Amino acid sequence: MDYVLDLDFAVFQMSAVTIVAGIVLCFIITAALNARRGGSFSAVLGLSALGLVFGVLFARFLHWYFNAEAYGSLKVAFTDFNRGSFCLQGMFLGIWLAAFLVRKMRLTDSVPGLLDAAAPGVCLLVALIRFSALFNTTCRGRITIKTGLFQRLPFAVASTDAAGNVTYRFASFFIAFLLMLVVTIVVWRFFLDDEERWMKAPCPGEGHTMRLALVLYGAVEIIMDSTRNDSPLMHFRFISQLNKFSAFISLAQIFAAVCILCVLIYYSRMSIKANGFKWYHPLLWLAFLVSLFGVGKLGEYNVQRYATYLKCYAWMSGSLVLMAATAIIAWSTCLETGEVHEE
Repeated sequence: MDYVLDLDFAVFQMSAVTIVAGIVLCFIITAALNARRGGSFSAVLGLSALGLVFGVLFARFLHWYFNAEAYGSLKVAFTDFNRGSFCLQGMFLGIWLAAFLVRKMRLTDSVPGLLDAAAPGVCLLVALIRFSALFNTTCRGRITIKTGLFQRLPFAVASTDAAGNVTYRFASFFIAFLLMLVVTIVVWRFFLDDEERWMKAPCPGEGHTMRLALVLYGAVEIIMDSTRNDSPLMHFRFISQLNKFSAFISLAQIFAAVCILCVLIYYSRMSIKANGFKWYHPLLWLAFLVSLFGVGKLGEYNVQRYATYLKCYAWMSGSLVLMAATAIIAWSTCLETGEVHEE
């Protein structure tokens, strides 16, 4: 028994070390990119400290709210971190609140600019948080891999049940880790290239890296969360009437879809103000609705009802590409073409 407890503690430590490494790297990258834009180190320090505190609180609270049976009480959720898990969306809420407070403390003049600098580091942090699941049993897929060739990373990971039977589950955490590494590179490159772009009035010059990061993270999160067998579904405790509409949908998917929609709405407004109402604006909104149908009905609903994984996830993947494209195209219509910054 002592050996099992020691092993569990060692595994917990490895997972924690991976996440801490992600936090440190996120801080270093944010500080470097913020300094590149002339931002202060104190702003990054404040964002990191407050973001860590609020991110942990919100992430844990959300997981407790939708999975209260795993804890017994709210006090246990915040005193025993060996039990339960967390909702990554709380981290984003914590970072946004932290950035707002840093602005109130007059450590930065621009919340969007500070979040732009933080975006690549946060994407890397998300990647390493997913990778940390290698050392525990979270973020495993519902799909069982039976082909021997694919019974290894990055495709599958061994899972042992109480009877000692070994099955190979789709490694949702590892695929999410790899995808978020790609997102990190894309967002970092976008941040550097953004220094060369002009935006049409009245679209501001900052905040675009942060919004792109939300769009790409959202697309990855929606499909990867769908593959998980431990996704926190939206079971409301105090408004139980809503459960018949939301019990098969996860918080992560709703959060990600809302983020993409908010980015689309923002750039649609800016585009209409800059260009006037054009024929492509309703087409973008229609394309978003089509993509939402593809993700929700052809993807998530059908995969839960019929378990036709290959077909459903193909539909979901294509729909997510379309969904992300609507927001990115809306952003592109706000660009001032033919001009670059003069150094």
